[in-house]
Amino acid sequence: MSRIRPHSDQEKWLLSIPIPLLALGGAVLTGLILRLWGIHWGFPRVDLSPDELNVWNISAGLSWQDLDTHFYNYSGLTFYLNFFTAQLVRLFGVALQPHTILLINRLWSVFFGTLTIPLAYLAARDFFSESRAGAWAAWMVALLPIHVWHSHFGTSDISLVFWITAAFWLALRAFQKPGAARFLLGGLAVGVAIGVKFNGMLAGISFLVAALAAWREKRIRSFPQVMLFLFLAGAAALVGFFLVSPFSIIHLKATVSAFFFESAHVKGGHYGFDLAPGGWPYFPYIYQLFSAFPFSFGLPLYLAAASGVAFFTLSRKKTEVLLGVAFAFLYLGIVASWKFVPSRYYLPVLPITLILASWGAFRLFTTCRGWLRTVAWLLAVPLFVYTLAYNISTVDRFRRDTRLEAAHWAEKELPPKSRIILVDPIFDRRFIVPADSPGPMPFTVSLSTVMGKSYMPLFDRSHFEVLTRDLQGTVLDLQRGKLGRGDILILSSLVFLRDVRLGEKAAERMRLWNSIRRNPRKLRRLRVFDAPFLNREIYAALDPMFACDFVSPTIEFYEPLARRRPSFPSGDPRR
Repeated sequence: MSRIRPHSDQEKWLLSIPIPLLALGGAVLTGLILRLWGIHWGFPRVDLSPDELNVWNISAGLSWQDLDTHFYNYSGLTFYLNFFTAQLVRLFGVALQPHTILLINRLWSVFFGTLTIPLAYLAARDFFSESRAGAWAAWMVALLPIHVWHSHFGTSDISLVFWITAAFWLALRAFQKPGAARFLLGGLAVGVAIGVKFNGMLAGISFLVAALAAWREKRIRSFPQVMLFLFLAGAAALVGFFLVSPFSIIHLKATVSAFFFESAHVKGGHYGFDLAPGGWPYFPYIYQLFSAFPFSFGLPLYLAAASGVAFFTLSRKKTEVLLGVAFAFLYLGIVASWKFVPSRYYLPVLPITLILASWGAFRLFTTCRGWLRTVAWLLAVPLFVYTLAYNISTVDRFRRDTRLEAAHWAEKELPPKSRIILVDPIFDRRFIVPADSPGPMPFTVSLSTVMGKSYMPLFDRSHFEVLTRDLQGTVLDLQRGKLGRGDILILSSLVFLRDVRLGEKAAERMRLWNSIRRNPRKLRRLRVFDAPFLNREIYAALDPMFACDFVSPTIEFYEPLARRRPSFPSGDPRR
């Protein structure tokens, strides 16, 4: 008879860990891997994302002699974290090349993005008094596709999401056990959120609702005490904002002007990323619910989240429901009314949505028995597998950005000094910073050495004769025979899809595009660089710009078949 081997101390310790904590550890590890995958994309270039480029410029422009960002459209915390970390890294002998600075900026997004996963666990656990609900919330946030994508960018979006989610969690705790300390701490979190971006101030609605709901449930004895707690939270928010972004308050007039400038910008639209197209789904709120959100979550997770939130609203107390949805309703009520509709604008709402949905997931798997539980698992497992596959297929696009692949191919295959014509180029920035002024950062390699001489989105002017043409001018040149063998036309879906999106409103421009893309008699397609992802056609049907929303647009190379006509001086009879 065999003797059962006793467990070792390590095995006993492992077996003593609750399953929800093991699930949390798996979620954090998975989320971290997804957010680090391809984090070096684009290097050594730092100009492939205009939003990253703006943050990079401001962060790199700071110095110990002048910590004023001189940019008040956003608050200052992101820029200070980037700058102070770069200075710390430099003390350890790390060379501060431009892409090193960008990596630091991106790693802050990875840090805040990954830290949001255990934060979601804590919020769901405390809200529903159930650690298993926390585990569901952690896994859903870990796999939230748009959160994974934007954790690859050195911008302020992901840190804003973290601080708003932290404020939501602290509001839950203040509601459950009101006290001056909890409202002070929550107000401080709101202040830090404002110190990342001004729309962080909307997180304060959770504390207003928490105080009133606690008063209604007799957890706060009197209305004057409600007002006291709210005053403490407001004062703490102001202090927190000043601590992390002092110059936003010191230069209050400039900050207010910048705020109104940004407000006009988001309400005025942005070609290709606004509600200008006619018909479904380009209406406020409809677009977010039936276009942006399915793309941001992935369709299965979106349907699960919507079902979970519906179950939450029907099964919890009214005060809890109001507390849970207050921020989302206020935030989307304002932001979703804007004409400008980049999907990243809705990021702050999404982790909170998944926290609320975790209640439905928890109840589903605790109340169902027998074949119903089997059905539940048959739905849940494909949902998570699909969402993971959707993440992998989209994140892999960072590792092989089509713009860089196209540039490498062109340098290898096209003759030097070829005449390359960029048709309606996007991100055509001649310089990242002035060539003769790299800024106060002590770069060990000059920007011009690292980046080349011109910082074109695809090609270095020192290797090719790079020209830029608008669409109409390019087509006219083609029709008049001014383009011929040896010339190369470059098209990017970052531009082309904007006109596809506008439909009938861009019919004339579409005719011009088709005269290039569907004209085999005059043009030969040389090469196409594309990076498809899982079910791209489905998401592009919701909005064509989703096909290249964040990275790796489709790049097309065309060569004119006709000979270029000779150029004669004006007045020459042969002209």
